[in-house]
Amino acid sequence: MKLQTAVRSELSIDDVGEFLKENYPDRYSLVENWEELDMKLWAEPVGDGSYIVFLEVPEEEFEKLTNIFPSKEEALGAFITTAQESGWEVVPESYVVYHADFEGNALIAAIKTKEGISKHDQLHLEEMIQKMLRYPRVVVYSSEVLTYIKDLYPEVDSKAFVISREIAKRAGRAPDLEDIAKLYGKDVSTLEGKLELIEELLKNPVKLPDGEVELKPFYYPLEV
Repeated sequence: MKLQTAVRSELSIDDVGEFLKENYPDRYSLVENWEELDMKLWAEPVGDGSYIVFLEVPEEEFEKLTNIFPSKEEALGAFITTAQESGWEVVPESYVVYHADFEGNALIAAIKTKEGISKHDQLHLEEMIQKMLRYPRVVVYSSEVLTYIKDLYPEVDSKAFVISREIAKRAGRAPDLEDIAKLYGKDVSTLEGKLELIEELLKNPVKLPDGEVELKPFYYPLEV
């Protein structure tokens, strides 16, 4: 079980526990309240005074808590819930790529997972979202497409890795997906083509009309 959280410090972080205790007591409360568990804490710098703090607990550690919880699985579930309430997240290991277009007046949405690509019309968005909920990250090119599903998936913003936003942070602005497609020699006239390109943009460096940029990994905390 590996968790992460984003923090800021102008100085190097040597003693992670003490740093959290002094500067991020809400995050430290997880360590304090689950002291029965053998945890490993460390911090990695990601630039501009930002760090990612990682917390790792071997899953067998939760066996220790079966005198309190009915099972190891319930102990683990309670730990994850408490962690999320304290500002931590499980390090994402998978993602779903999402895009949507209008065909006339009809919205057609599509997702790409390891199982392949599936398309859904406006009447079947709930079915698509049920599939999306299995993934801790939703990868999109533009945040605009998130507005089409927010009513059905209100927490999607907190899971979305928005590639155009990451490009703009580094290059000042992000080109249209169609302009990037020309650089990659990709056909994005279909939703399938757009999804394939969006996923390819997770690989660094990302080509732009004026050069290249390196994007953070999709699994980093979104606020980094």
